[in-house]
Amino acid sequence: MRIVCLVVAFSGISVLPMLAQEGSKPAPVLQILRETVKEGRSAAHERVEADYAATFRRTKYPGHYIALAAMSGPGDVWFIEPMPSFAAMEDYDAAMQKEPLKSALASVDSRDGELRAASSSVWAVYRPDLSYRPERFNAAKTRYVVAGTLRVRLGHDEDFLAGAKVYFGGFQKANIDACVLGYQVVAGAPAGTYLLFTMMDSMKVLDGEPARMRAMQQAMGQENFSRLMKGAGDTFASIADTLLQVKPGMSYPPQDMVDADPGFWKPKPMAKPASAAAAPEKKTGQ
Repeated sequence: MRIVCLVVAFSGISVLPMLAQEGSKPAPVLQILRETVKEGRSAAHERVEADYAATFRRTKYPGHYIALAAMSGPGDVWFIEPMPSFAAMEDYDAAMQKEPLKSALASVDSRDGELRAASSSVWAVYRPDLSYRPERFNAAKTRYVVAGTLRVRLGHDEDFLAGAKVYFGGFQKANIDACVLGYQVVAGAPAGTYLLFTMMDSMKVLDGEPARMRAMQQAMGQENFSRLMKGAGDTFASIADTLLQVKPGMSYPPQDMVDADPGFWKPKPMAKPASAAAAPEKKTGQ
């Protein structure tokens, strides 16, 4: 996890379910860092990230972040840091410049750098008008996230917002049981990039997706749904979904999240790498 002027970041669009700033309210601002881990170095990377989190806990670093490992697409790890404002990053950065945190992070970062093939970061702001039932957001109980990255063609933002209103209206009419948080990327990605995070407490949620979509289509009416889908090609340059898994051992969550589900969030000691097998004892003559 790079510590240059950030502590966490993300990928093309979205990720995390742990987007809460207070309790389970969506954070106004997110900084997201995505790290691409070298082939065969995932276990070592996880141990280093656990050391990062332990360092932040020990020094009581004021910011917090959640780690998400990709279960689809490239083998990336996304780190999401929720913030109450952009200005908060100045306070967080000042804390990282103080000892003993500064030296501790420099030491861990040198180890982490050997395990990364690449890294990138973005900043995004919360869009309540692109969210569905945000009041149901429960950061402590989120285990998986479907992160949707939508890149809107230049000049088509109004079309996107109008379509989203119709789409989520269908969700509401069909009483779809889901929670989607919408964010707009403001730095680190092409203009017109939006992130939609769907939070899940279990992979079982995905098994019910076909039934939910049928219910939504019926609620909207097939003609309205088809018209909306046909217009998507004119509105979007690309749409991509990434399935992510919450990784508590690599995360540094706030205490209220830990207290809400300590069995999941309290870090467990990382397994030590297996030592080389002992050489067979040399037989001696009688």
